[in-house]
Amino acid sequence: MTEKRAERRRPGVRRIFWRVALLSVLLALVGLTLVGCGVAITAPSLDQLDWSTSTVLYDRDGEELYRLHAGENRTPVKLAEIPPHVQDAFLAIEDPNFRSHKGISPRGLARAGWRSALHVLGLPGGRLEGGSTITQQLARDGWLTQDITIKRKLNEAWIAIQLERAYTKDQILEMYLNQIYYGRGAYGIGAAAQTFFGKEVGELTLAEGAQLAGMVNGPSLFDPYEDLDASIERRNLVLQAMLKEEMIGQEEFEAAKEVAWTKPVAAGGVERSTAGNAFVDYVISILQDAQPGLAEKYGIQLDDPDSLARAGLQVYTTLDPRLQALTEQAVAEQMNAADREYGIPAGGPKPEAAAVAMDPRNGHVLAMVGGRQRSGMLEFNRATDALRQPGSVIKPLVAYIPALDAGLSPATILDDAPVMLSNDGKTVWPQNYDFKYLGLKPMRFGVEQSINPMAVRAMQAAGGPAKAAEYARKFGLTTIGKEDENLALALGGLSKGTTVLDIASAYTGVANLGTRVDPVLVTKIADQGGQVLFEAKPHKQQVVKPSTAYLMIDMMKDVVKKGTAYGFTGGFKGWPAAGKTGTTENNRDAWFTGFTPDLVLTVWNGYDNPDNHLPWTGAFVPVKIWNQIMTQAVTAKPADWARPADLVSVTICRATGALPNELCPKDQVGQELFRKGTEPKSAGDILVKAKAVQVTVPTPDGKSSYVQWQLWQNGCPGKPVERLFIKRPKPRVLHPTDPWNPKYVPQDAANELPTVTCQKASGLLDWLLGPGTQEPATEQQTPAPGQTKAPGDKVQKPGKP
Repeated sequence: MTEKRAERRRPGVRRIFWRVALLSVLLALVGLTLVGCGVAITAPSLDQLDWSTSTVLYDRDGEELYRLHAGENRTPVKLAEIPPHVQDAFLAIEDPNFRSHKGISPRGLARAGWRSALHVLGLPGGRLEGGSTITQQLARDGWLTQDITIKRKLNEAWIAIQLERAYTKDQILEMYLNQIYYGRGAYGIGAAAQTFFGKEVGELTLAEGAQLAGMVNGPSLFDPYEDLDASIERRNLVLQAMLKEEMIGQEEFEAAKEVAWTKPVAAGGVERSTAGNAFVDYVISILQDAQPGLAEKYGIQLDDPDSLARAGLQVYTTLDPRLQALTEQAVAEQMNAADREYGIPAGGPKPEAAAVAMDPRNGHVLAMVGGRQRSGMLEFNRATDALRQPGSVIKPLVAYIPALDAGLSPATILDDAPVMLSNDGKTVWPQNYDFKYLGLKPMRFGVEQSINPMAVRAMQAAGGPAKAAEYARKFGLTTIGKEDENLALALGGLSKGTTVLDIASAYTGVANLGTRVDPVLVTKIADQGGQVLFEAKPHKQQVVKPSTAYLMIDMMKDVVKKGTAYGFTGGFKGWPAAGKTGTTENNRDAWFTGFTPDLVLTVWNGYDNPDNHLPWTGAFVPVKIWNQIMTQAVTAKPADWARPADLVSVTICRATGALPNELCPKDQVGQELFRKGTEPKSAGDILVKAKAVQVTVPTPDGKSSYVQWQLWQNGCPGKPVERLFIKRPKPRVLHPTDPWNPKYVPQDAANELPTVTCQKASGLLDWLLGPGTQEPATEQQTPAPGQTKAPGDKVQKPGKP
């Protein structure tokens, strides 16, 4: 009975066992399905490839200028560019069955599963391990993190399967070779070839390809810069694997083993990371929007400026590499020569320099120097970051061009004499550099010799400081504010200052006959797929009439031909060139901007600390730097500016700016340009003839006397002389305490038409004795004694260049 019951129980036990087993299988399948679904849901999609590539800057000729990488230096290449023996080296050591598997290696998975299980159970020999196919490595490096977790391993396998379904083997291999890390910041085989062998990937030999293939397993362990023996040993292991897979023969194997590794120039990209120049620095600052609104100023807006270095962008710039080299060389050589010539102490602060060259026709910035020396990336750039006082270099923009637009001409007579008393009423203003004043001179002469009072008077005639500031802003000098709208603006006295780039850009509007083009440094930006993200559309503005710009250029030509810049340009071979020097108070800043029809170059000198003063003016070292650059950059005579049709040449008297008559000295008759409708219609009244006598006049204090011309009238003692005088449009401003000091009185003052008429003789004795003494003259009536030079006499050239 007992046996029968036992027999009846046995089938029930078996049923329970099979039911439990079936349930376990079902639960496992459900678990696996859930895990699979979870992996499929949480795994990154293939369009989320995290493929960071180096952003590359190119010069105007399309040559690589600089490569940016924030720890990731990558140069994508096509598989066809990679030699077959290099491809085989990676396949041999990393995945010999790559061409046959479906993304996952069963043998590799079994091995990885066994070791992973031992790891979970805490048993010896256990570790989390992947299947290690090339497809899985690409899945890990391109889409996943490097975390060692079961979830990541499952995601890796899933993505590998998807990759094999979506891409061909060649596409996967190309992505892999471009994605993996080789060490020293080099991602991808293109960057690795440059970093470790200094060559293009297509030039890699069998030994070099094998060495790179061996390094991916441990970039820091097999870095030839750190451990050459380990790197060569690993290379030979790769060659052995290639021999085993019959990818190479025994002779190739033996020959490749004997190849020595040679350290390339710019090893490891160290020099490459600090190369470049001020131009490169400024482009990077623009792209990264380093200052609020900087990128917007150039019309550039990137989605993520912070990721610029790894965005894989192709940035095409305007840099002219030859002109950049010439500019850097001239700045270095001339500043070093100036140190020696002027005795600048070797151990103390040294004067600095900056320069910007531009094409006025399209606004392209061709060269930029931000300082004498450059020791690293993104240093202080004196061409773009330093706000400095422009001094006289700004005069054409704020004084003379507005005056020309207001109807004045290069022949217009302006008074080189103090304009006003200072605000405290104790001095006259403005003063010339050498405290000499020449009096009535044509505007052309004021530009040529950089004469301060004439610039102020031109500004006044043009509508005053507010109008001048309006012109400055049209020329792109955006730092000029409401607080700068005063007469000091004519001499470059600004509250904030301006930059070298802004001055160069402003003068493109002059050199381009009135049409200013906003600066352009980047012409195009494309992503790594070639899609254009940005293309420069420079803003053009006709800021002044072509005839106004031409008249200004014609006057500025004289600065180079015979004015303040002649000493170190020699007239620039007589070729078409114009310029303007500038020096600020106490020689804190020295400038020269000069241009031909197709090249503008602005040079600045000064100390970083403006409390230190230069031992030279703008007419010296800045002009030397400019001339060295331009004489090498401009090797053929440029075509001259075309004269606008609304300008005419008229014979005038330079002493009056009007038509010549019998009073005009013959050496003052010449040609001058006028805009049609503004030509002189008469001889004017600046030169007059009058009968006068010389009279001895006591000074107001009665302690001395001097000889003064007085108008003659019938009955005056002495014999009258008919003499040529000048008639000032406005009375001179006299120094409040020292009115007769030659430092404050123009040299033509003695030739002014007298305002005092001689007194009639009171009797026979006075008539017989001739000219006698008169009542003390007031200050408003008396020219300075001893000022007897006539117009046309040679005098020392005034003005601070």
